[in-house]
Amino acid sequence: MAENRLFYAKAMQKILSKESSFAELKEEFCESEKGFANMLIMTALRRLSFIKEDVLPLFVKKKIPAKQKILEIILYLGITELLFMHTPEYAVINSYVEAGKSATDKFGANFINAVLRNVLRHKAELLAQKNTKYFSKEFLKILKQDYLPETIAEMEKFTGIEPPLDVSVKQGFSFCEGGTILPTGSVRFLANTKVKELERFDDGKWWVQDAASALVVNALFDLRGKKVLDLCAAPGGKTAQLLDKGALVTAVDISLKRLDVLMENIERLGLLKNLEIRCSDALEFQEDQKFDVVLVDAPCSATGTFRRHPEVIHLKTLDDVKKQQGLQKKILEKAKSFTLSGGLLVYATCSLAKAEGEVVIREFLAKNKDFQIRSIVLNGCEKM
Repeated sequence: MAENRLFYAKAMQKILSKESSFAELKEEFCESEKGFANMLIMTALRRLSFIKEDVLPLFVKKKIPAKQKILEIILYLGITELLFMHTPEYAVINSYVEAGKSATDKFGANFINAVLRNVLRHKAELLAQKNTKYFSKEFLKILKQDYLPETIAEMEKFTGIEPPLDVSVKQGFSFCEGGTILPTGSVRFLANTKVKELERFDDGKWWVQDAASALVVNALFDLRGKKVLDLCAAPGGKTAQLLDKGALVTAVDISLKRLDVLMENIERLGLLKNLEIRCSDALEFQEDQKFDVVLVDAPCSATGTFRRHPEVIHLKTLDDVKKQQGLQKKILEKAKSFTLSGGLLVYATCSLAKAEGEVVIREFLAKNKDFQIRSIVLNGCEKM
């Protein structure tokens, strides 16, 4: 168990140092431990601001040397288990003490032991605090550009709530099996629902896709026989929607690995017939034909995914937003050249920062007078 805890600590260190993504690291977890490891690291990431700012300073008075940074990460996970999980307390302390010893030396073990036992002694009063601090200071800087404090506080409340599982269902197939059909057409299941245990997964009748993500294609007009360019397409949730609605899709992505995932998903769904795949940087993509619809699912800071990917709370900064905004503007300018006169250019991101959304669109329209905002009609309701 101690070896596993050290392995998870090293994994979290890689996530926080941007050395690897959580999605990549999850593939390295042994099958029998995947569920626990996922819950441990996700909980630690969600609670990290509280642990770093409100808990550790009470019990660690000196800064941990950079060369022993792993001890700090071990404490993040140990405190997470003591305060927010149901592992027996003696097992938590023993495991992380051994992890500290393996990572450094006897001093590391004694240090971990002293801190965790101190945390345990004060567990009740720590849990009695208002544990709603989830956002990092850098993440708050991003949000404060566009939102009032009360709005940010409402956002923050959702961080500690495990997100539900949403799926999109192929046309002509009715699928619920314990889920709730949302007004937008997505089917929602409880958090921690195991995907492959739901009926008809292998039959390719549905795919996992957040309801918010699905809105983009659901809002489009009749796509049967329409030529659609899907830029930055992988892993392919929107691509599947386009194909399912009868579009002729050219899917473009810079990552061959992610395109392999897209192909695997589309093949499972039996939607390969009208799909052409191109591996290319969106800015370097070349094509003679024009398209009825060009969908730019733009690379962004992904701040809007913080519930499902809490690492973004600790990794994203205003500089990331500015960097992505510059790239988004270039991709949008490139995309307009592939759009038929009278066609649709759709711009979507999963960012909360208006600098990556409304600002990009406003500046594009100011420079391109032949484009204009088109109303969205969803379930009979027109939206701007």
